Amino acid sequence: MHRPSSTAQGYGPRHRARFRAAVLRRDPRCVLCRKALATEADHYPLSRRTLVERGLDPDDPQHGRGLCKPCHSRETAEHQPGGWAAQQGPAY
Repeated sequence: MHRPSSTAQGYGPRHRARFRAAVLRRDPRCVLCRKALATEADHYPLSRRTLVERGLDPDDPQHGRGLCKPCHSRETAEHQPGGWAAQQGPAY
């Protein structure tokens, strides 16, 4: 299955300028391990997809938290098993 680009998935310039920048500015250290610098802006507690489905602004920094890469990968694996392709359902 072809995975759309990050921009096609809604992670374009507006997302980077507004959401990611603000989340990482607010949370310079990972909010989970509190040891490493935050390098990932994670949608939390609702996923980007859920925010969009509910008509909420997924680029609003209040819907995010700053995580380091290892914590972000662990959280994604735990809460989104199988990754992007598994969440899309079967390809018919």
